[in-house]
Amino acid sequence: MKNRENMRRAPGLMICRRPVRNAVFVLSCVGAFILGCLLTMMSVDPMSCDIYQCTEKIKHTAPEDTNSWLGSWDRYGKVAEKSVFLIIVILSAPGNIEQRNVMRQTWLSEEKSDTHHFFVIGTSSLSPDVNSSLQVEQKRFGDLLLLHNIVDSYQALTKKLLASFVYVHYSIRFRFLLKCDDDTYIQLPQLHKELKNVPYKQRLYWGFFDGRATPKKSGPWKEEDYILCDRYLPYALGGGYVVSSDVATFVATNSKYLKIYKNEDISLGTWLAPLDLHRVHDPRFDTEYKSRGCNNKYIVTHKQSTIHMREKFSSLKTTNLLCRDQFQVRKSYLYNWNVPPSQCCVRNNTSVP
Repeated sequence: MKNRENMRRAPGLMICRRPVRNAVFVLSCVGAFILGCLLTMMSVDPMSCDIYQCTEKIKHTAPEDTNSWLGSWDRYGKVAEKSVFLIIVILSAPGNIEQRNVMRQTWLSEEKSDTHHFFVIGTSSLSPDVNSSLQVEQKRFGDLLLLHNIVDSYQALTKKLLASFVYVHYSIRFRFLLKCDDDTYIQLPQLHKELKNVPYKQRLYWGFFDGRATPKKSGPWKEEDYILCDRYLPYALGGGYVVSSDVATFVATNSKYLKIYKNEDISLGTWLAPLDLHRVHDPRFDTEYKSRGCNNKYIVTHKQSTIHMREKFSSLKTTNLLCRDQFQVRKSYLYNWNVPPSQCCVRNNTSVP
């Protein structure tokens, strides 16, 4: 009787065991497949590391840190605690104290509480006298961004710009950034008003653009490493331009990946080339390598001596006009974004400021 009962139960037991055996068989196959893949990967990969080791190596892999100078700066005061609407970055040379003082006495004197500026200066290899003078100036005004690892020169302009972007990104909350030189005059109240009403609060790249320029093969503007194109990618000229904070953030957070070209404005235009930005060409930015003249509509005027700055400031105070006499020494243009960059900028309209 027991044998008969066992025989009756046996088929049922066999049926119950089959799913278990099948599951074990499937899992074994999957395990063998994964193991084979891992062994294959290890045989192909010269590193011969396991998953954990490879993951750790990837996590610690970074581009060569050739930009170690980016974090070496010196600031006085408590600017880092401020939150401002507009930050102004002014590239200056160590010995240009007269230019800085005239800017402080003229257009920078109209700076509002929600605006802050600083002059960017490389201080590496300076003589003791020049360095001492800068320290005295810093203690008096507190508006210098001193870059200890940068030897100040024309060739260092792009490094100074990039270090400035990194500094403001990590130290100051702001909405817009204006970059200019220490020979630039700004109608600051007008610029401030324009920015309050600008339709683009993000992705803004605003200035006087060029797309025709070819890389220089000689002289101080020589660019030996510009191999991307036979013309510079469209860029806002460096006498003065504005970017929104998100654009500055993009540059700062990707600083280690950015190619340093000799010209800072060309470098920025190249870095931003693939981005979907609002590129706003504005003839009221007189920011080329020499001024186009004097026009009351100009918001930004480049290549100004200290005398010109005082004259413009005095004229604005007494007549509410930038220019006592308007004049034009070279024509301007409106950028045509509907044609190739080589055809972008035709100076054929005397009515354009």
